Amino acid sequence: MKAKIVLAFIFVTALISCSRTLYMPASPDAAKQEQLLAGRKLYVDHCSSCHNLHLPNEYKAEGWKKQLDEMQVKAKISDAEKQLIFEYLTSTP
Repeated sequence: MKAKIVLAFIFVTALISCSRTLYMPASPDAAKQEQLLAGRKLYVDHCSSCHNLHLPNEYKAEGWKKQLDEMQVKAKISDAEKQLIFEYLTSTP
């Protein structure tokens, strides 16, 4: 029994360590930083509840705009929230 628990723990740890990491924004402008973090939180909270998150660099700005326009109603986000998510997703270095 202990061996199964240890094996399961090792498997989960390995799986987590191999998962993709979502970009954490950084801006010298405090107001912009707050907006980017708000956009990231909205993205994680609203989008991950239905599917795996895409990394910000997976699409260019035009692609993210199209994705957000298509998902806005399903994700139940306002225009202002959609804009914050867009700013986060397109702010990657």
